[in-house]
Amino acid sequence: MSRPKFYRDPVHLQIRYDAVDLKSAFPREASTGAKTSWLVRSLVDCPEFQRLRHIRQNGLTNFVFHGAEHSRFAHSMGAAYLAREMYSRIERNSDAVHESDFEALTSVAALLHDVGHGPFSHTLEEILKADGVDFDHEVMTQRMIEEETSSLHNVLRAADARFPTEVVYYIDKKKRLKAGQKEHWRYRLVSSQLDADRLDYLKRDAHFAGIQGGFDIARLLDTLQHLDGTRIAVERRSLVTVEAYLVMLDQMYRAVYYHHTTRAASTLLSSVMRRAFRLYRDGDKKVFPSSAGHKNNPLKSLVDHGQAIPLEEYSRLSEYHAWALIEAWQFHGDKVLADLATRLVRRRLFKTIDIVFPEKTSLLRSVEEHGRELAIKALPHLKQGKNDAAGLYVSVDEPDRTSYKRYDWRSEAPDESIWLVQGGRKPATIEEDQASKIVQGLKGTTYFHRLVIPEEIKADLLRDRRDDIKKLQGDK
Repeated sequence: MSRPKFYRDPVHLQIRYDAVDLKSAFPREASTGAKTSWLVRSLVDCPEFQRLRHIRQNGLTNFVFHGAEHSRFAHSMGAAYLAREMYSRIERNSDAVHESDFEALTSVAALLHDVGHGPFSHTLEEILKADGVDFDHEVMTQRMIEEETSSLHNVLRAADARFPTEVVYYIDKKKRLKAGQKEHWRYRLVSSQLDADRLDYLKRDAHFAGIQGGFDIARLLDTLQHLDGTRIAVERRSLVTVEAYLVMLDQMYRAVYYHHTTRAASTLLSSVMRRAFRLYRDGDKKVFPSSAGHKNNPLKSLVDHGQAIPLEEYSRLSEYHAWALIEAWQFHGDKVLADLATRLVRRRLFKTIDIVFPEKTSLLRSVEEHGRELAIKALPHLKQGKNDAAGLYVSVDEPDRTSYKRYDWRSEAPDESIWLVQGGRKPATIEEDQASKIVQGLKGTTYFHRLVIPEEIKADLLRDRRDDIKKLQGDK
């Protein structure tokens, strides 16, 4: 038999899968490793999964951290690898009874958990929802797994008619509970406070952003357990490792995901898309020209249909389509859209002013409104249109709306928390345990709102509303 299949990964180094004949049927009687290998390698070659090569993992983070060019494809490969490793360690450490196909299904679910993402990942999803478009990337993920027109579905079904449904149970908790599925710790490896998704993107995003430091992932994996067959647990003696993981998660939010320029870039992208969508809904057909060889532009189809978009069209949609449109919009007849698109393409990003007390709503809205008045005076093209376009230039960024998974210290689902076990003490979630001052300190972490404005008006706004801005920033 030929040698195993190796994937060289910059984070996990060499990812190994057993040698299998992909042209032959699913090896039903083979080892777990062979089953996992056949499924993962077959699914990776599907066009729906290959599309993830053309979707960046971190939206516009590369506008700030130039090395952050990695894709959802690379992240998904890493998540599948970690899910397999986590499963085997828990099974070993907890003396769990080996259950046929569960390890393979867990790896596959981690591989496919992001397959429904569109261009710019969470950023575009937030833009669509704000524009009233019914869209959820997890719904698209489920459709790609369940619908018969999908290559992913056909691969899973060729292995076992139950597999498409079994994989969806990892993605949709409500669906598996409605079907009467018993809770099991394997589901937590794909979606919880300590899952393969988060472990991979934390390591991967830090690596490509050039952020030094980290946590001992090998140690963390080696001390994984399950609790009562339903929850993920870590040996209490590895508390230091868990602390390092949570500290790094917090640092990545502060340094990368909530970096002021990253958020300014995302806000500008949102303004570009919102203006284009508004023009299209007002009857401007030039916003979405037909793609070469296709009647419909896939982004237009997404705006028209939301998550009901035909899978064939959605499977074509990548960041190439979005950037081609943005580049063309620089020369659109609508001067607002042209200006916004040009700013984004040339990286003339908005500026930000930190706001510590967003609850001072009336004062913040007053400052925001003054900023919009200044924008109308400073930018001639805003005077030619409706004044509501100024809201595309001056707005409040609310980081709590982001879709990245912070550690939810107020989680209503403790079964998804990190549990500490052994050490002669009763099992407890890490947020309830009092052994770590670091953890207790992280529970009070806050992320600041920001006022996002064009560079042209920043000096005037700071001059005109200096005292009010100081109050919003907590200065006496």
